[in-house]
Amino acid sequence: MATVRMENEKDMVLEADLPDLQILIDEATRNFDSYKDEIAMIYEKMPKFDYKYFCFYAYSTYHLLEAAMDFDTSNVGHFRLDAPEEFYYAFYGMIATLHTQALVEK
Repeated sequence: MATVRMENEKDMVLEADLPDLQILIDEATRNFDSYKDEIAMIYEKMPKFDYKYFCFYAYSTYHLLEAAMDFDTSNVGHFRLDAPEEFYYAFYGMIATLHTQALVEK
């Protein structure tokens, strides 16, 4: 299960692993309309950052993570996802699938 910890008073870290992807998939599919713009941004930008260096906070694309993992970034200056390398690639695969599905349904 993912955990959230504070590195200091302004830096939040979400530590996640592969099983946490199911929680993200469930949230994204349950509330797709709320996340479709965020999903499109992640789909477009994440490969340019070699996936694992993508900055969710810089692009305001952390709302799905925030809702699925039940944490709040409103009082922090920085948020970082700390996960194994394969998590980022699997996460992007999930995002690509959701993005493609949204295009098909248009």
